[in-house]
Amino acid sequence: MHRNPFQVWSAPVRAAQEDDVPRPSSPQNTNALNVFPFLACRYNTAIVSVSPAYSEEHTLVSPTHIPIPAITLILPPPTTPMPPPPIIAPLLSRETRPSFTTPNQLNTSSEHAQNPFYWSRISHEVHNTTTTSIPQITPIPPTSTLQTLPATPTLPTPMSYQVTDTVTDAPADSPSLTSSTALSIQRPPVDPSHLVKCRPRAGNQIIPSDLRPTVLAKHRISDWETPWSLRQKATSPFSPTLQALKDKLLSKSTVDDTKENYGAGLACFIQFCDKHGVDEELQMPADPTLVAAFLSEHMGSISGSTACSWLSGLKAWHDTKGAPWCGKHRYIQMGRRAMNKEGAHRKHDPRSPITIRHLIVLRKALDFRISFHVAIWAVAVITFWACRCLGETTVPSEAKFDPKFHVTFGIKFRYFSQENGAKAISFHIPWTKTTHGNGADVTITGLLDDLEGICGLSAFANHLHVNKDVLDSFSLFGYMGDDGKPHHMVKDKFLSVCFEIWTRAEICNVLGHSFRIGGAVHLLSLGIAPEYVAALGGWTSLAFLLYWRRLIEIIPAAVHKAMDLDSVKKTVEEFRRKNIITNALIEAAASGLSCNLSDFLPDSS
Repeated sequence: MHRNPFQVWSAPVRAAQEDDVPRPSSPQNTNALNVFPFLACRYNTAIVSVSPAYSEEHTLVSPTHIPIPAITLILPPPTTPMPPPPIIAPLLSRETRPSFTTPNQLNTSSEHAQNPFYWSRISHEVHNTTTTSIPQITPIPPTSTLQTLPATPTLPTPMSYQVTDTVTDAPADSPSLTSSTALSIQRPPVDPSHLVKCRPRAGNQIIPSDLRPTVLAKHRISDWETPWSLRQKATSPFSPTLQALKDKLLSKSTVDDTKENYGAGLACFIQFCDKHGVDEELQMPADPTLVAAFLSEHMGSISGSTACSWLSGLKAWHDTKGAPWCGKHRYIQMGRRAMNKEGAHRKHDPRSPITIRHLIVLRKALDFRISFHVAIWAVAVITFWACRCLGETTVPSEAKFDPKFHVTFGIKFRYFSQENGAKAISFHIPWTKTTHGNGADVTITGLLDDLEGICGLSAFANHLHVNKDVLDSFSLFGYMGDDGKPHHMVKDKFLSVCFEIWTRAEICNVLGHSFRIGGAVHLLSLGIAPEYVAALGGWTSLAFLLYWRRLIEIIPAAVHKAMDLDSVKKTVEEFRRKNIITNALIEAAASGLSCNLSDFLPDSS
């Protein structure tokens, strides 16, 4: 397309006319004759027409050395008729928007009317339809010919263009379109088993929407949609069957407990959006300002860990729908730090770790003639000595046992023995929170001098003997009930028995996680190297130091001698320096920032 030569003249000429200064010279641009064949230059009262069609009959007056008072476009002579202005006729008639003018109409009485470079008013009647094909153009027969240009320029009659978009039948497999900016798309059907059969509890209600069916918390990430996510599905080149297979895979990327936590955070975000009238179009992809405002509204009322869980839920929702997530934005990073700082008072009071005293009291209160009590004792001492999470040795409920996540009774064991008489046994668990499907190896070491009867290896051997009738497909610490049937070791039942016993002994300031804490603290106080404790509990170097940072507040409850505590601190500090992990990195990770070892330099000390 040729360049418009008027664009380089208009500003200088307009300035010259307004300021009454000598007119600028126009450039010698021969291409202008090809671009505008019907250009007429008026000098004084004479018209000099410049057109390739009849350039031999007229002398071209170059504007290079002649001031130009006016330049305007006129219609061609009868010998070369100009095509009439098109009218774009509609195939369908829809609601008509008010006409608009581009640009504003000139005032003929003002001095600007004498400006040679002006645009006539063009009225457009635009019909609001969706364009799926090229509009149909219907020409009008020519009704005008060359006119004599008067000495004084006058405004031409405005030309009206009626513009409507045509709509053709779309293919059967194409999405349904309702407007140029929104798609009316049928959301995928919801699995009936995902629906909640009872009303939400008070405070958990959200504004009803077809995009957000009332499903269980663990299904909200996969079943709740937005206009953005539906458009992605509609415009995807892949069939609904392939998309459903993709969704099925992504729904299995996290365990049910994690999905329930994520679903709770997502529900809080939707409630926030409903409260402040945030349109569904703006909820995904979520803008950093929206997410920061969401955190700010709950600042001080929730702990930093809860805020982190909510953000993880929003990220999982965006990841599942293929939407970009703003988690790396500085607003979110700073918001995480603020939530940790302002929500510090919302943290639970530090719980004491399980100690040797807890184990001794528990052992004395249990009846080992009951298979259930035998299994309880095995879970308690193995979780303690192996520094494992209680969720790895128990199951959430009878119905939630899953061999993909929970170790079974038929697992293969590996036995070890040393010359000094020390024995150990290990087995593999299929899943942990940190390694996921890679699982981890649990090692149980026997005690050479077991005066208190708290050896984990002995307790495990007794459990396998007493509960030998448990099926291999059952959980490893399952037991035979009074009804003669096998039962899983449910976490709540296990803790209920332990807490009842410790409450009577007035030492029940503990939680289920206290087993893992207590085991790590006790081994460190015995002088076990942090490398071995970290490997035993399945920690990475940084994770172990973060864990140690939390333990420092409660260790005195487990280590009675100040000398022992100082020795443990010294050992852990040497471990930190050996692994080149700075205190700055530990502080940043603990405050909720996303960072890694390469973000910090080693300490100079």
